[in-house]
Amino acid sequence: MKNTAHSFLVVTGFSIATRLASFIFKMWMSRSLGAETVGVYQIALSVLLMLFTVTAGAPTVLSRKVAEAGVTGDTKRQNALLTSSVIMGLTVSSVICGVLYALGNRISFLFSNPNSLPLFFIMLPTLITSTLYASLRSWFWGRKKFVAFSSTELVDEIVKIILSIVFAGGFVGSISGATGIALAMTVSDAFCVLVLAIIFFATGGRFKKPQGFKELTRGTIPLSATRIITSLGASLTAFVIPQMLVKSGLTIAQATAEYGRVAGMALPLIMAPVTFISALAIVLIPDVASLRSQGDTDALRTKLSTCVTFGTVVACFFFALYLPLGTALGKLLFGDEKAGTFVSYCSMMLFPIAAAQATTPMLNSLGKERNTLLHTLIGAIAMIPCIVFMPKYIGIYSMALASGLCFLIIAIANFIVLKKEVGSFFDCKKNCTLILLSILLAVGATFLARLLRFYANDITAIAVVGVYVVFLFFVIANAFDIIDIVGCVRLIIPKKAKVVKK
Repeated sequence: MKNTAHSFLVVTGFSIATRLASFIFKMWMSRSLGAETVGVYQIALSVLLMLFTVTAGAPTVLSRKVAEAGVTGDTKRQNALLTSSVIMGLTVSSVICGVLYALGNRISFLFSNPNSLPLFFIMLPTLITSTLYASLRSWFWGRKKFVAFSSTELVDEIVKIILSIVFAGGFVGSISGATGIALAMTVSDAFCVLVLAIIFFATGGRFKKPQGFKELTRGTIPLSATRIITSLGASLTAFVIPQMLVKSGLTIAQATAEYGRVAGMALPLIMAPVTFISALAIVLIPDVASLRSQGDTDALRTKLSTCVTFGTVVACFFFALYLPLGTALGKLLFGDEKAGTFVSYCSMMLFPIAAAQATTPMLNSLGKERNTLLHTLIGAIAMIPCIVFMPKYIGIYSMALASGLCFLIIAIANFIVLKKEVGSFFDCKKNCTLILLSILLAVGATFLARLLRFYANDITAIAVVGVYVVFLFFVIANAFDIIDIVGCVRLIIPKKAKVVKK
């Protein structure tokens, strides 16, 4: 348990630092370049992310297979599986890049704004470098080398920020704006592959004769299909939402700005708490894969219950913060009050998001990739009516409705399958109490925030309400034995052994 806590702290620390760097980057973009430029970049990025999913399946399966091989200490097999993953990924990504460059402007129909196409072609080489990057990180993940796994992501983000400021700021020739950001992403990705490769060889890693293509493919196909569906949903949203907003009366520039405001500012803030859930899932997945191979069902239930309850704690806490403070945070961080209003109104999304994000990795680690594919497909289909018909009535908030419905369907389906696999693992009383507590706190905090914003300012409101929510949430949760704060502290900072004097 102590090892789990230490690993969680390592991953969480790096993840928070990475997210913080990402927020600084998005704040700089929104303030320096404006919502429309952010929207143009996000549209190009959404199409690229869809392509990433085609090659992302193999690295994810790799981490599970490497963890299973680690049970018997088979290092040779771990390295051989890595080689197979790299070969599969590089082959597919190279073919895709070649085809798309050959098609050129004929793929312009994929972008709702024509200015996004040149940015897409600048960033396209990252499809190849990201394949090698993802495989190497998954190898470290499966071997529980969490420092190497997490630190490179932070390095990637820092390098991207520095290069974005240099390129987008017009310090290099005629390059500027969104073009500079796209170029920065390409260069930073290649740099981080080089850094991770150096760490890989320096720590004794080697490429061995490939094996396990069939095993990787069996798990890769449903996972890649799942990610493709997810990215298609994001790309469809990026294409359809601006078009529907234009039909509702907005100009192309206004519609792009609205999408950029939500996709590039608000949603990253809403999704920020997922960092903590993902960090715990990253730590637990190798353990779950190992326990599955050993047939230890009781331990599996404990791991699943821990992950789900932790996800609920995170969702409840940030909901109690975002509902009263969303508008103030948007104004303070991005200089855009509309983005903050979206955060406040859509904070309820955190509950289905947390549930889905906590259970999906667990399901994949049990070898149920086909189930996650089916659940994601159903959720994506449910999104379509929301993004096609609802913008006419609720505008950009249709994105939140579509996403929330999708995550809710995925979460419910995941719970059903997991219960069939390992038995009852969900503590209904504890989780429902947490949700009720967060709602009551959020209501009280909302009234307090409005008073403070009216009579004082945004910074005062954020500081006072933040302390109010943090204190009451954890004190009450600890009083009702929902969160063992003392136990958590002891896991993180163990007591020193007493020295017995002879």
